[in-house]
Order: sequence, then C-alpha cells, then structure tokens
Amino acid sequence: MNRRELLKLGAVGSATFAAGRITRLGRAPAVAQPSAPPMIDRLVMTNVVDNVYDVFAKGGKLDTITVQRAALNPKASLLAEHGLAYHLESVRGSETREILLDFALTDVNLRNNYRVLKVDPARADALVLSHGHLDHYGALPELARETQGKWKPGLTGARSRRPTST
Repeated sequence: MNRRELLKLGAVGSATFAAGRITRLGRAPAVAQPSAPPMIDRLVMTNVVDNVYDVFAKGGKLDTITVQRAALNPKASLLAEHGLAYHLESVRGSETREILLDFALTDVNLRNNYRVLKVDPARADALVLSHGHLDHYGALPELARETQGKWKPGLTGARSRRPTST
C-alpha cells in the first residue's frame, strides 16, 4: 500500500467516524455497541523511537504511574530521529500481550532501538498505526520484509490477503 492509498483509507475512516454511523441500504443504521475497555493489571509503554532521548532523566512515580528508565548497555545507544515508535506490553493475570504502535521514520533507527531495548517485533500480537505520516510508518515496510514468516499466526496485516488466481 502506498502513502496515497493509506491517506485515502484514513480519509474514508475519518469521514465514517465523523458521520457517527454507517447506514446500510434500506435498513436502520448500524451502530457500534457500547463496551468497556478490558481491564488489565499492568501496562508497560516503552518509547522505542522519539525525537530526543534525555540520558540524564531520572525515573520516578507520578500518582499511580511509575516511570522506569531502561537499563542500557553502555556500548549500545538509542538513536533519536523525527518520528515515533512504541512497544506496549499489557498484563492481565498470567496473560501477556505485546503491541507495536507506530514504526518510526527509518528502519535503521527502529532496528537499532529494538535491539538495544531487547524488543522482538516478531512477538507482537498486534500492529497499530496511529496515522498516515511518514515519521510514524516509514520503517514498517522494511520491518514487514525482515520479519516475514516470523509473525505470530493471525497477526492482522502481517501477511498479504490477496486472493490466489485459479
């Protein structure tokens, strides 16, 4: 999918969301049922790529949020660039889920920071792209090529869904 197609898809989704409902032909509108988000015991958000890294920032606690600095190897450093990528890990009881949210601008920085932070993208349960700006999805095509065949079964968007010709 090229950038133009991604932006068109985003425009259609935004218009649908703004309209607030989807009307089926000749029937009542289809409306999403209200639901509560799932409750979890813990959420760990790891900032994989960002515009800047403050190597002198300290961890701490803010109300119920604990900020921990990643223990890094002194010989390996995180690379910063204009863009964003997160690794999210949620825990509920004995169940753990991993989500990759956004994919930075360049694959060099994303790959380096995954390695330094010990994040294995092939362990992801879901991939989420927040919006269609290059600094949020730029490294995704290369990541998909590198991890092809290594994704968990059923990962949305990990494999081509094109029908085979008969």
